[in-house]
Amino acid sequence: MSKRLLGELAAAHAESLIQEWGIRALPIDPFEIAKKHDIVVISKTSDAPGVSGFLMKQGDRFGIIYATHIKSDGFIRFTVGHELGHYFLPGHPEKLFAEGDGVHSSKSGFICDDECEFEADHFAAALLMPEPLFVNAVRESGVGFEAVERLASNCRTSITATAIRYARFAEDPVAVIVSAGNRINYCFMSQPLRDLRNLQWIKKGDALPSRSETHKFNRDEANVREGRHAQAWTSLDLWCDDAPEIELKEDVVGLGSYGRTLTVLFTEDAIEDESDSDKDDDL
Repeated sequence: MSKRLLGELAAAHAESLIQEWGIRALPIDPFEIAKKHDIVVISKTSDAPGVSGFLMKQGDRFGIIYATHIKSDGFIRFTVGHELGHYFLPGHPEKLFAEGDGVHSSKSGFICDDECEFEADHFAAALLMPEPLFVNAVRESGVGFEAVERLASNCRTSITATAIRYARFAEDPVAVIVSAGNRINYCFMSQPLRDLRNLQWIKKGDALPSRSETHKFNRDEANVREGRHAQAWTSLDLWCDDAPEIELKEDVVGLGSYGRTLTVLFTEDAIEDESDSDKDDDL
């Protein structure tokens, strides 16, 4: 099964639970969900690099720990949602605690290639931003990076998770890119971009375009560390091979202690598929 399908199934499971519980408004409180299922949630210092949270099992009881080094309220809530994913997703408790009681550590935030962590990330995003509620919010939030900020505030979610979810449902051409140094960690694109024929998608491990604002921004580590923000204009063909030469807004923000950069590329203009235009010319 492809990882994309695994993510979609995990998100669908979260959304089915939201519906089952009768939750009909944003923001959604993962702490309250944990409490209603007798899951204790506490914070604790973690010395493990990159670890954001833990799911604990003792007999029939479960608990969640989130790391005290996390300062973002949105990322704390995402981390708790991620651990709830391990609790609720079919097969996760059995796999993570195959030897009985124990503690499972997580690296949440779409940075881990492990399938269980990948599924839990998508579960958390859908739990906090379920499609029916989130799509309505997207339509009322404008476009681009300002829309992401507004949605993150309304959902009380991290800017990164919100941007990824925004790209999933945006009706305009949008690409959300997370990078470190001069390399792309991952990218999510909206359907209008994915629908372009022959477009070479932005992939994990690709080099950042040397003429992009993001490449320039990442050269100064202080930009990332201090959460600075930059804006510029760019072109789709600068980022994607075989793409049309379409002007895009490039919003860049440093993610602080996360050590990465978030880039949102977007335009409000529809992008015409040149292959379709060529067909029209042949008629």
